[in-house]
Parts: sequence; structure tokens; C-alpha cells
Amino acid sequence: MLLKAALEIEAAPTWAPENKREARADWQAVDRALRTIAQRRSALDADEAHWLREAEALQIWRPLGMVSALDYLERVLGYGPRAAQERLRVARALGTLPQLTAALAHGELPFSAVRELTRVATPATEGGWRAAATGKNLRQIEELVADHRPGDHPEDPPDPEARVRVVRLELSAETFALLRQARAVLDDEHGCHLSDDQLVAALSGAVLDGAPTAEPTGRAKFQIAVTVCERCRQGWQDGAGAKIAIGPAAVERATCDAQHIGSIDGATPERAHQDVPPSVARFVWRRDGGRCRTPGCRSARGIEIHHLVHRTDGGSHDAWNLALLCSSCHLAHHRGVLTITGTADHLEIRRSAEPSSVAQIDAHVGAPADGNADVGAVTSGNAHVGAPTKLDAAIVRTQAKEALVGLGWKPAIAQAAVTAAYAALGAEAPLDRLIFEALRRCSRPTS
Repeated sequence: MLLKAALEIEAAPTWAPENKREARADWQAVDRALRTIAQRRSALDADEAHWLREAEALQIWRPLGMVSALDYLERVLGYGPRAAQERLRVARALGTLPQLTAALAHGELPFSAVRELTRVATPATEGGWRAAATGKNLRQIEELVADHRPGDHPEDPPDPEARVRVVRLELSAETFALLRQARAVLDDEHGCHLSDDQLVAALSGAVLDGAPTAEPTGRAKFQIAVTVCERCRQGWQDGAGAKIAIGPAAVERATCDAQHIGSIDGATPERAHQDVPPSVARFVWRRDGGRCRTPGCRSARGIEIHHLVHRTDGGSHDAWNLALLCSSCHLAHHRGVLTITGTADHLEIRRSAEPSSVAQIDAHVGAPADGNADVGAVTSGNAHVGAPTKLDAAIVRTQAKEALVGLGWKPAIAQAAVTAAYAALGAEAPLDRLIFEALRRCSRPTS
């Protein structure tokens, strides 16, 4: 027994602090050992990424009786579903990013840093991102990447709409069932599968709006505090004490139906006013039946007033230039995904995925207020279809993701596949080519 105990002590791990005085004195050796381990781990991560691409090309899980690459990674490499998806995404991206691959293999950048950089780096920009990330910790790299899209350079102006915030929820079985039921109801109302962002926006809007009222008050929709710079039109929205930057599409949407309180820099408050008179707002609400005017969307929640001819294009607050939209369709229009033109009695609505399909609908979709829509002169509005290049690329990516979701893949998997395909093909890739490349990067669809 004594001999066995002595052998066990000798076999103790090298990091066990048997002699605290020697451990403190030899801190440099410990530091060198840890740095060596970090470099070896980075090299192994780069090696793993290479073989994951080979494994996916050969579909090695099939002869092993497994159902997908994710199943293989979980069984053989011990990764959970989310970690496995990220490993595959990074491996695919590194196949076209030799500089980041070299930085990972040589220990210049750890896997966590490369994982973030592959969200935005392309073959044309990876050198700039590699240089910008050198010397920064993971948190700094995350902040550097957060406000950019694939194809951007590190020095490009930040785009608040590009930042995605990850929220993790821990739900009981009952609450999870309620969430699924609420999603089904909202999907049915909007006539499509809502993304996670759209779902949370709809749920939040339902709470902030309160119960739907049969008697519209005419009060401006946006009582939520949004601060807009008069010079650059950058907007910030207050959220329970935090001021969060929002993009120009969200600012345009808010100004369609807002109450203005004036400058907050003065000593005394200014008199508040709203652009759309309450009487006009009540008339539009009655005329449109308190529902979204977009074909296929029957939502009566989160209803907002939209200017058909935009305010920036000289659009008026007359009833003929106003229509009710739900918050999802309204924001989709200002982001360029949904084109809405015409007048209140003759709307023309076109989805960007269906350029030749134009829906024309009559104004009297609800109970008429007096049998006369009081439509004024017809004005042809500019729906802001001349979008910048970045917006065009964002629209194409959104269309590709929606196509994959429609084919049965989960939104997260579809998003990762489209992002990887976009990084590989570049900003000039047509929609059909992007969808094809994204399909090659998807695991099996959900049933």
C-alpha cells in the first residue's frame, strides 16, 4: 500500500502546486508553456478546419451510418450543435481565406478571433482584417466586426443595422410551448415564417401597444424615445436605460408616425406636436380596417401609419398618401425588401424576390367610414428603389436566406450558409448562384 501511494504521488500532473515557492519563482516557464499550448491549439484548429472541408466534400458520415456532418461532429469530436455549426462555418470560410488560415496555423490569431473575422472577411479584404485584429483581444475584435457586413473593410463607417445581438433564453417546458404557439399565430397572421428578429419585435410590440382598441385615438404610434441628429440623421433608440444606435431604415419608419418633442438640449421643454393630425390618423385607421394593407399579411398588431410618397420626397400628410402597415412590413419597405407605390385607393406592392409580381389592391379593405375614401390627386411616389450597393447585397442575402428557410432549413443554418456562400462568391453574385452555393453548405433540412 505504501509503494502504491508513492507511485501515485509521482504520477501526479505536472501542474499540481506541490512546491508553491518553486511555482512562484518559475512563472516565466509557466507562461512559456501556456503560450506554446495556445500555438499548438491554433495549429490543430487550422488542421481540423482543413479536414472538415475534406470530410464534407466526401460526406464521410454516410458510410459511418450517421445522418449529417453535425451528427458526425457531435459523435466523433464531441461538439454540441451550435459549436459544430460554427466549426463548419469557419472551416468553409477558411477555404477561401488563405491569410486568415495562415494566421491561425501559426498561432498569430486564436480560433475565437478567426471565428469572428470570418463573418466579414472576403478574399479581397482579409488582409486588412488580419492587420486590424493583430494585437487586439477577443472583445475588441468582436466590437470591430459587429458593425460591418461581409465585404466591408475595417475602416469603413460602422453600420448599426449590421450588428446582431445574440440573446440566450432558458425556458421551462410550458413557456417553450407557449412561445411555439405564439410563433404559429404570428406566422399565420403575417402569412410567412417570421425570423427570430421579427418574432421578438412582434411580441414586444404587442406588449408595448397594449390590447388592441376598437376606437383609434389618433395618437402617434412612436411614443418610444428615438433621438435623431438633425445634421447626420443618425438615430438612437432608448431601451430601458440603454441608448442603442439604429439604422436609417428604422429612423425613416419612426418618422412616418412620430410625435416630436423638440430639442432636449435646452433648459425648458418645447411644445410637442405630431405630423399626422389625429383626425386624419383616425380616418385612415377606419378606412383601412385597422389591419396591414400588404397582401397576404392579415396582422392587426403593431399597426403603423406609412407615407406612400416618402417625407424626404415631399410626401404630404393627406389621407390619400397614408396607409396602415404592420411593423414588420413597414420596416421591410424602408429596408428596400418591399416596394410600395401608388395612392391609398390604388396600392402597388412588389416584393423584391418577385420583381414581375405586382399586387394592386383597393382602399376599402375595412368598414368604410363614409363610403368615400376622400382620395386627392394621384401622385406617383418614389419608393426608394435606387438602393446603395450595400443595401442591394443585404436584400439578396435576405432573399437567399428566406429561400432556404422555405425549403425546410432552420433560420440559423440558412443564415450561416448564406453568409459563407456570400463570402466565397463576393458582392456581385446573382441570387440564383448565391442560393445554389448556400445549399451546398447546408446540413440536412429539418422535418
